[in-house]
Amino acid sequence: MIFVSLRVYSDSGNILYVHINGESGEWIEALDANTEVEVPGPLGPTYVHIEDGGVSISDSPCDNKLCIGMGTIRLKHQWVACLPNNVFVRIAGRTSSEDTIDAATY
Repeated sequence: MIFVSLRVYSDSGNILYVHINGESGEWIEALDANTEVEVPGPLGPTYVHIEDGGVSISDSPCDNKLCIGMGTIRLKHQWVACLPNNVFVRIAGRTSSEDTIDAATY
């Protein structure tokens, strides 16, 4: 946890991390980690897969599995969610191009 915190809050270049909210708590993982996080929910566990700079929901107990079909996210402010299981996953952090204007702000 200390290692991830230092990477997230340091002042160097591109620092992106995965922020996971679930009914039972919050998790922060480095985006460049290769891991799978089990997030407990009211329907059962949802599995968040982090690999090669991308994040996806690999398995969930929900009926329609739309969260799995959302695919892999890789950019800041992107998110995936399993709403029936109360799991929300987003990419957050700081990039070297913080001051750029995108289509949404233009």
